[in-house]
Amino acid sequence: MSRLPTSDITEATAHAAVYMSRLRREQLRLALLSLVAFGGAIGALPLILYLLPGLHDVQFLGVPVPIWLVVVPPFPLFVAIGILEQRRADGLDDAFRELVEDE
Repeated sequence: MSRLPTSDITEATAHAAVYMSRLRREQLRLALLSLVAFGGAIGALPLILYLLPGLHDVQFLGVPVPIWLVVVPPFPLFVAIGILEQRRADGLDDAFRELVEDE
């Protein structure tokens, strides 16, 4: 009869350490991917403003377009990346829970 992963985790065996380290590694990978995605998108804004100097003269509702580009995009981007990261984190947790639950 094989042992269930739940008993390994509650008894803090070597198998539990493997399960937990794999979960932590996947969560870290997800967090770093989200950080790179957000950093890349936000980091591209100054590059866009540098490469398109004509935007400095354009105004929208009396506010220069570069201000709109720096202020507006980060907030929906924060929300979108947060929602995607939460969904993926829930998926990782569910997969781990299914692995260790008693049948």
